[in-house]
Amino acid sequence: MCSASALGNRPNVMRQLRSLLVGVGPFVFLFALWYVLTNFQIVDSVFLPSPQRTARSFFGLLSIEFLRENLAPSVWRVAAAFALSVLVAFPLGVASGQMPIVARLVHPICSFTRYLPVAAFVPLCILWFGIGDEQKIAVIILGVVFQLVLLFAVNTASVPQELVETGRTFGLTRFAIIRRIVLPCSLPAMWDSLRITAGWAWSYLVLAELVAGNRGVGYFIVQSQRYLETDRVFAGILFIGILGAITDFAFRWSGRRLFKWA
Repeated sequence: MCSASALGNRPNVMRQLRSLLVGVGPFVFLFALWYVLTNFQIVDSVFLPSPQRTARSFFGLLSIEFLRENLAPSVWRVAAAFALSVLVAFPLGVASGQMPIVARLVHPICSFTRYLPVAAFVPLCILWFGIGDEQKIAVIILGVVFQLVLLFAVNTASVPQELVETGRTFGLTRFAIIRRIVLPCSLPAMWDSLRITAGWAWSYLVLAELVAGNRGVGYFIVQSQRYLETDRVFAGILFIGILGAITDFAFRWSGRRLFKWA
């Protein structure tokens, strides 16, 4: 019995191992290429620092000073802008996904604005809000909120129409249908939309801090570049990548527990 169970589990273990190797493979290849290019001095260290130097610089960032002066401001800006974007996008996205009149009002402006480069708004945000946190938060909101409205609209509009018609048959009001049918069906997809746009929020934050910043991870990167400290630039980029991976994992983990019916 035990041996049969072990044999049955072996294909699953092999599939998981194969999937892990496929996922790790590209990183191993890129790291090996990076090591060869730098340690054999094929590329000058000013342009591409070695993995060893980058690792030392990365671990040097794990200090109270860096966390207080650069990481904490960046996290606060992303969190505040993302929360404000969701507060605006959630009602507009849900309403436009279920009410054609709202869609005709909201979708054209969102479709127009989401194709405009966010970098073009940075000078205006500096003019309107200065170079403080308000400017960074405004840049992130401009980059995220219009995309999020359309994503939420698609998520809620994809609810099977049969379920909506069933709710109407039972005499539910439009608000009750949205609350009891549309939202439970679409929340898992909306959570995935939040996970995707969280990555965009970090990208736009770094853009805002690169152009006009006095604190933050983006400011740290541009300051390091000015002094040709390329290893610190790479360390800052790696830091942002790890933060993004942690954010993505948090969304995935919480989504599996919040939406067990999906």
